[in-house]
Amino acid sequence: MTHEATTDGQRLPSELAELAGGVALTLHIVRHAETEYNVAHVMQGWSNSPITERGERQIADAGRALARVPFDAAFASDLERTRLTAEGILAAHPSPPSLQLRESLREWNFGGNEEVPSAEVWGRLFAQHGLEVDRELSAMRVLAERMSWSDIFDGIADLDASGQSEKAAETVVRADGALADVIASTVAGASAGDVRTALIVSHGGFITTLLRQLTPEMTPTTILPNCSISTVRLHGTEWSLDGVGERAEAFSG
Repeated sequence: MTHEATTDGQRLPSELAELAGGVALTLHIVRHAETEYNVAHVMQGWSNSPITERGERQIADAGRALARVPFDAAFASDLERTRLTAEGILAAHPSPPSLQLRESLREWNFGGNEEVPSAEVWGRLFAQHGLEVDRELSAMRVLAERMSWSDIFDGIADLDASGQSEKAAETVVRADGALADVIASTVAGASAGDVRTALIVSHGGFITTLLRQLTPEMTPTTILPNCSISTVRLHGTEWSLDGVGERAEAFSG
């Protein structure tokens, strides 16, 4: 049975579960490998940045960790860093599915704030709230105590003079649609009681949004390491978060 999104464009976890039609589903969600912008602490969003040498090693490690997982489908954001990460992981797999690229799996769009040092962007938000810019981590903790995660990212969007930055509600709706697409594509042709597994390669901030759509108890401020693996499983109508930001060497499958 197919459900339309709720009035605000967001499905409940149980509604997303019903899209699986009784199939036991596992999603292994991987953040892309380290990029030059990650190292330089630059706002990346929808912008491209080359993968570093360390990032290449991370892809190889993730490929080895996931080589024995029986993937039925594979999806990635269509941005370069996620596509290359997914291709590297699948290249190490003995029977890889074809990779399906999705614009809907892109990172939060930071618009005019992209390719700007993150300290500069966050510094402007801190200044609005009377916080010291030179103490970024402590300022972020204080800000998190004053505002919800969505208000914080809406505050960043409001600093974008171009007006192109996504607001939190827009990103949540996009994540909801991306999950509905991934679930339907992965279980296509399967019957209730079958088992299906998918690989998803996306971006740190957006993966957190995806996970919160399925398991709302997920902490929105969780930082996911590059090429880390987060695992969500569906049994019946219940989603379980079985791993968050696991490094390849600690991944147990």
